Amino acid sequence: MGRAYDIAERMKNGMEKPTVKIDDDHIYNINTGKSAVLYINAVSQDKEKDEFEKMDEVIKAALGKEALDYINDQDMAVASIALIVNVIMAAIADVSLEEVEEVEKNQKKSKRQ
Repeated sequence: MGRAYDIAERMKNGMEKPTVKIDDDHIYNINTGKSAVLYINAVSQDKEKDEFEKMDEVIKAALGKEALDYINDQDMAVASIALIVNVIMAAIADVSLEEVEEVEKNQKKSKRQ
């Protein structure tokens, strides 16, 4: 008889959506589904959009229009919005926020050189 691989528990854990807490009253599920990730990847590589358009599109795809509207209504600093995007990217890649920030830091360094 062949091997049987029971991945039910792993699949169950994988179905739990990561969340991002913007403030005490606003916690959003992060959509890490395949279609959302493919869209976010395409947006990230779109040379016709500026960085602000890309950030808005990523937030909308991952958190939803309600979250994007709330974030825009708060008139947050660009650094805060970039942090939210980094959290989304970390959730998609299933890595820590620190790992994403390190990659971003290294990319900025290589662009300057």
